Amino acid sequence: MNSPLFRRVLVVDDELNIVSAVRRELSTPPLGRYRYEVEGFSDPAQALERARNQSFDVVISDYRMPGMSGLEFLKALAAIQPECARLVLSGQTDMDGLVKMVNETHIYRFIPKPWHDYFLKSSVAQALEFSLALQENRRLAGFVRERGIAVPALLENEGGNILIVDDEAAILSSLSRVLSGHTQADDLFAVIRAELSRQGDAVLDEAGSKVVVTTSAREALKMAETQRFACILADFKMPEMNGVELLQRFADMQPDCERILVSGQVTQDDLIDAVDAAHIFGFVAKPWQDYELKACVAQALAHRRMVLENRILADMVRKAGGAAP
Repeated sequence: MNSPLFRRVLVVDDELNIVSAVRRELSTPPLGRYRYEVEGFSDPAQALERARNQSFDVVISDYRMPGMSGLEFLKALAAIQPECARLVLSGQTDMDGLVKMVNETHIYRFIPKPWHDYFLKSSVAQALEFSLALQENRRLAGFVRERGIAVPALLENEGGNILIVDDEAAILSSLSRVLSGHTQADDLFAVIRAELSRQGDAVLDEAGSKVVVTTSAREALKMAETQRFACILADFKMPEMNGVELLQRFADMQPDCERILVSGQVTQDDLIDAVDAAHIFGFVAKPWQDYELKACVAQALAHRRMVLENRILADMVRKAGGAAP
């Protein structure tokens, strides 16, 4: 078994009980592939002072704080540590403010208070994965450009539909409606996609993805034989096989398809199994928040796109007789 990867996390919230809750959540199972060393501050100014002397992989900041807002804090932190992945906590949804934060601080995800037990942990892990993929994308693209290698429109025809598997037809209809329909939050997702495209050389347009649904896990596996999917969402409790087993088997058939587990009843051991065996990208609890669901799927698709593009860029470097930096 591979050794766990240690990452440093900075938590900033004027409520010390929130800082303690985040630290506790990141240190309890299921842990996934990362282990976290958490430092917490109730004073943003003290957190910035610490960041001048200690590097962090992820920062989790409150949205509203006295003295210095989350926006002001994250802008200041970005000037000190531009590669640090940024997440925002808030009990109040202010869509205009969130769009401004995305534009000015490049946040990865907005986490509403209170959060589901697993949502915070999976969000941190996903932020790390995407940050690493983005850094690799920049390095590879820079390497290619420095040597004058022509870079085509990567993955121009690469696509893939979204597959939802749940034995309850009403749940399928609800999930499909959320992922297919337009809400106010989509304006934020559009800004996130545009911002991600500016940060790297990736083309992160998921437009055109179609939502496909089925109530049968076995039917889903048959579909995988003839159709290409970018993301699959599977319920945990189904009569033919549970969601973790389905996602494991699906991964064997389509390893590049991002996997998300959906459930209203799941144990800690089940989640550990989903992370370790099925390598899920995320977990969505029933009943879900529409924002949480759409954010998880949008970022799963963006992560997949980035990984595929990095693979193409690395291959271009090798064919040019170079070595990836």
